[in-house]
Amino acid sequence: MRRTATTANAILGLLALRREWSTWELTKQLRRNMRFFWPRAESQIYEEAKGLVGKGFARDRQSFTGKRGRTTYAISPDGRKQLKRWLATPPKPTTLECEPLLRVFLGTLGTDADLRAAVAQVRADGEAVLDVGRVVGPEYLEGTAPFQDQLAVRALVLDFLSNHARMLIDWADRSEEVLDAWSRQSDKQRTAASLASIRDNLDRYPAMSATT
Repeated sequence: MRRTATTANAILGLLALRREWSTWELTKQLRRNMRFFWPRAESQIYEEAKGLVGKGFARDRQSFTGKRGRTTYAISPDGRKQLKRWLATPPKPTTLECEPLLRVFLGTLGTDADLRAAVAQVRADGEAVLDVGRVVGPEYLEGTAPFQDQLAVRALVLDFLSNHARMLIDWADRSEEVLDAWSRQSDKQRTAASLASIRDNLDRYPAMSATT
C-alpha cells in the first residue's frame, strides 16, 4: 500500500478494533469523531473498504435480512501486518484546511456580511465538536463507550479536539469584536489596532530553544 494512503489505513485501523463492521457502522463511527480530524474517510469509505479487500488486507461477507443485503468487513492477518507497518512510519506533518479562514484571508474582496458569515462558521464548527464531546465524554466516564478499552488514547484525542474547538470559538468571539470596532475606527486606528494584535501574538510565541 502506498505511504500516502492514509484514508485506507484509517479504515484499516477501525477494522482492527472489532471483529467486523458493516459499511453503515464504519460511517457512523467516522461521523462520531474521526470527521473532525480526517474528514476524507467518510466520503471514500465504500471504495476504500473494497480496495482493502482487493489487496487482501480485509475480508468481506455478504448477508441478507429478508431481501435486504448487508456487507460486513473484517481485517485479515495481512491487514494487521500492514497496519503495524503504517503505524511504525513517521506521520505526515499536521495540515490545516479551513475554508472560512480562506474567506477571511480574502475578506477585503467581499462585504462585511461575507466576513461575518465566515467567522460565524468557525464558531459553528467549534460548537459542533463540543456537541459531540458532550455525548462521547460522559459515555467514557460512565464506562459505556463503544470502545471503552481504548480510553487512554481516546482521552488524548478528546483533549485535542476540545481545546481546538474552544480555540475556534474564542477566535470567533475576538474577531467579531474586531469587526464591530471597525465601524467606529478610522483607517489609522484600524491599522494601529491590527499592528497591536500582531505584536500581542508575537509576544505569546514560545521562546526558541537554544541550539547546540
